[in-house]
Parts: sequence; structure tokens; C-alpha cells
Amino acid sequence: MTILLFITIMFWVFALWDGWRGLRSIQDLRNIKRQSSVQLVSVIVAAKDEERAIDNTLQSLVAQTHKHLEIIAVNDRSEDNTGAIMKKWANESPLRVKTITIETLPTGWLGKNHALYKGYQKAKGDVFVFTDGDIQFSESAIERALSLFEKEKVDHLTVAPNLVTKSKRLKAFIAYFMFGFGFFKRPWTANKDNSKKGGMGIGAFNMLNRSTYEAIGTHEMIATRPDDDLYLGQKVKSKGYKQRLATGMEDLSVEWYPSLKDAIQGLEKNTFAGLNYSVLLSLVAVIGTFISQVLPFITLMVTTNTNRGLSLIAITLMCTLMAITTKKLTQFKISYALTLPYSALLFVYTIARAVALTIKKGGIEWRGTFYSLKELKHAHKKDSNPKH
Repeated sequence: MTILLFITIMFWVFALWDGWRGLRSIQDLRNIKRQSSVQLVSVIVAAKDEERAIDNTLQSLVAQTHKHLEIIAVNDRSEDNTGAIMKKWANESPLRVKTITIETLPTGWLGKNHALYKGYQKAKGDVFVFTDGDIQFSESAIERALSLFEKEKVDHLTVAPNLVTKSKRLKAFIAYFMFGFGFFKRPWTANKDNSKKGGMGIGAFNMLNRSTYEAIGTHEMIATRPDDDLYLGQKVKSKGYKQRLATGMEDLSVEWYPSLKDAIQGLEKNTFAGLNYSVLLSLVAVIGTFISQVLPFITLMVTTNTNRGLSLIAITLMCTLMAITTKKLTQFKISYALTLPYSALLFVYTIARAVALTIKKGGIEWRGTFYSLKELKHAHKKDSNPKH
């Protein structure tokens, strides 16, 4: 047990050092000086059954201070009033808003990826912003992002939004999710210009040059990836293009999920994908999470004084990392770091549940459409071995 705790401490020492350095490299859009630009930006919004949010999303986009803007709203087979709301905005703001209605989903595509691709085909700008139908933009969000994009001469800019919820339990889970995602995926690698490893893409806001987007293969390249946003960013990075990750806590906001239950259910669609559809890797993730994040809290109470001391060191390191991650990537109180063992156990359950259900169902259901595991694995294998 002593050796295991020493290994755990070494892991958290590295993770804290790496996270502290990495998080410092992430700029805040609010600190970017706004500069006017004549660049035509095409904002492509994909939405399916988003009647609760799409009206506010389009309203916030129409109100943007950046003058050279077109908004392409793509209604992806909605069965509610999403399409009607989009058409209302196209009628009220014909110079800014254009609509596309998709009736059927072609074989070999996930709905959102296909919708964004169809939006690209209609876009006239040389800079794209791919976003979701439930994002709220401050009126200067596009202008600030474009200022950073042009100032640093990047090919891809992705922005982390403010995740809004009133539920304290969901806030704790989000804070933990950001913490775990941080040390597992290391999103700050997007800001390292001398490396093709890592990279980041966030579905709420992906800004790319047209030439970059076309060079990486457009959304055709990620047609069946449920982790499309992240994989797009990683693809950009692997091709050697310049990338930036910024935060937009004051400029972008979204209700990630209405409740903790919805979040656990929602993560079904991409948890297994994030683990490369590997049962072995999923098992390693579950065991590794328990040992590194739950076990020190247990040994703090039930073992020898030496091991209690080691446990306390490990707990201090991981809670510190969660606190600084929470402060940087959310607007929540850093005290949510104290919920770490509870959130870690909940996340272990979420992983196990998602993997088990995906295997049991033989695939995932996303936005009313079923995608087989065989199809998803085939696409993942093809993406991992593009030459074959």
C-alpha cells in the first residue's frame, strides 16, 4: 500500500505541475482587445429539436458587433418548432440569416456532423465558426474571437464556454469532469506551437480558416465520430496547423445538461468513443480512477500513520489541481474540489454504465438516431489508420 501511495503521489505531482503550466497558457477572450475586421465570418449552427434554445441563440448571433457576418442555421430533421423559429429569423434578418432543412440522414454520417457539413457547403466566408443550437453569445463574442484569431495568426481557435446550471450536484460533477478531462486530455496542448501532439476542439465554438478546414478533410473526415469536436481539433493539430484554446466565460454560455441524471445519460454517446471503444482501456480507466482518486480517501481513515500521511499528501495535490482547474474553466466555487471522492465514484459509475449500455445495445442513440457499434468501431479504426 505504501508503494502504491508513493506512485499516486508522483502521478499527482506531475499532473499538478503540468496542469498549472498548461492552464496559465489559456487566454480569456475578455482580455483580448477588440479590433474591427472586414473578414466575412460564416457561423454555422446545427440544431435538432432545439426549440427551447434556438431562438435565443439566433437572437444573440444576429446582435453581434462584427458587421461582416452570415449565419447559416441548419435544421437537422427536427420534429418540434426548431425549423419554424429558424425561418422566422431568416425572414426578420435576411441579410444575416440563411436556413437549411435536412429531411433525411445519409448512410455513414452522424446527424450533427452532416448538418455542419451541409452548412459549410452553403457558406461564403473564408472563416467558419461551427457551433451548437443552444449556445448564448455576448454581442462582442465573434469580434473578440476574431481579434485573437487574426492577432496570433492561427488556423483554428476553440473557446470553452461557461457551463450554466443551478444544480449543486451537477456543478460538482462538471467541476470534476473538467478536472479529469484536463489531466487526461491535456487541452492546453492546443497552445503549443512546436508540437503536433494533442490538440483541442470544443463543440460550442470552433473557428477555422476555410483552407484549414478543407485541408483536414472537412466533416467528411469525421462523419461518424461522436467526439467530432475534439477529434476535429486533434486533426488540425496533427497536421501542423496553428491552434489556440481560450476561455469565454463572459462571452459564451450553455446549459450543458438540465440535471445530473441527464448528464450521466448524455455521456453515453461519447464515453466509449473517448476510450477508443476498448473494453481493456475502459477497465484501466475505471481502476486507475479508483486507485488515484478514491483510494487515498479510504487509506486516510483505515491504515497506518505513515500511509495516512502519504494519503493526505495525495489528497492535497489532487484537490489543489481540481481547484485551479475549476477556477480557470468554470465560474463555480473552488470549494467543489472537496467533493472529489464522491464525484470520482460517480464518474466511475458513468464510465461503466456507458460502456455496458453501448455494448448491450450494440451502439448508441443520439438525438433520436441509432448508430451501431460496428459502424462506429469501423470508422474509428479507419480514422486511426488513414492509409489503410
